[in-house]
Amino acid sequence: MRTNKYWQKRFTLLTESLLNKGERYYRDLEIEYEKAISTIQSDLRDFYGRYGGDISYADTNKLLTPRELRKFKLNIGDYMDAADRERVSRLHSLQYQIRQQVEVISATRLNGLTKLSEELIKEGYYRSIYEVQKGFGLGDTFTILDTRTVESIIARPWAPDGSNFSERIWKDTEVLVNELQKELAQSFIRGDAPDTAIRNISKKMEVSKRVAGRLIMTESAFFANEARARAFKELGVEEYQFLATLDMRTSDICQDMDLRIFKLSEREIGVNWPPLHVWCRSTVVPHFEGNIKQRWARDPKTGKGYKVPGDMNYKDWHSKHVA
Repeated sequence: MRTNKYWQKRFTLLTESLLNKGERYYRDLEIEYEKAISTIQSDLRDFYGRYGGDISYADTNKLLTPRELRKFKLNIGDYMDAADRERVSRLHSLQYQIRQQVEVISATRLNGLTKLSEELIKEGYYRSIYEVQKGFGLGDTFTILDTRTVESIIARPWAPDGSNFSERIWKDTEVLVNELQKELAQSFIRGDAPDTAIRNISKKMEVSKRVAGRLIMTESAFFANEARARAFKELGVEEYQFLATLDMRTSDICQDMDLRIFKLSEREIGVNWPPLHVWCRSTVVPHFEGNIKQRWARDPKTGKGYKVPGDMNYKDWHSKHVA
């Protein structure tokens, strides 16, 4: 029988590998945020360059000239219904440009996180099964994840607010757009210098970038651990052990939960199953001391189980038993 330290090591490494995917995606998204921030800054400078750095709030509410309106429609394209309107103020034209950048980055977040979640679920599920089978040296038949199952996990609202990550992204989008538009209007009312207005708008985008990172890493933890729960259930694992990442960043709640053992049937996300909080890096490992039913899987054709050699790597295992 493998020792508890063996399982802790194998599943800790697996969790780190999965969460690293989330961190790499966030680094890529940071680049997209910087591009959006740069575009917004450029739009603001063009605006001040066109109308003057001391433009008043009253002047920002003047309507675009026919020439400016044509250029605005050309730039905005089919993006918004407002492009068809014949009466657009200077301020509203700038606000629409900023909204466009925010919604583009939000669409990028949604597409990227959806792709990431699919990858984490599949790899987390199959690698968990592989680690258990390799640890015991024997194989068991298991369910192959289909598209519908993966999509149901992605769409599942698991957080306390009752929304999934797609809903949270678009909720964050509306909040950010409203904050940016409000800040923009107030900057003209206050008579802020162009550099001050640009700096304040950029700060709000930076805050949004950090919020995006928090969402990515928390959702990554959820999908990685949810995939593991499905794998444990599939293999007949009845108990699990909570395992915190112990360093200076570890939360008090995760420190208190470290090494505690629970029944899989009683797991509850946010209570005794990670993530327990935002940015949670804790994980779980199978607890096998007297609790697993020794299942020798039988191939549906031959009625026999199969050996899993100790030197069989994941790629070969996946190719033979999954692909």
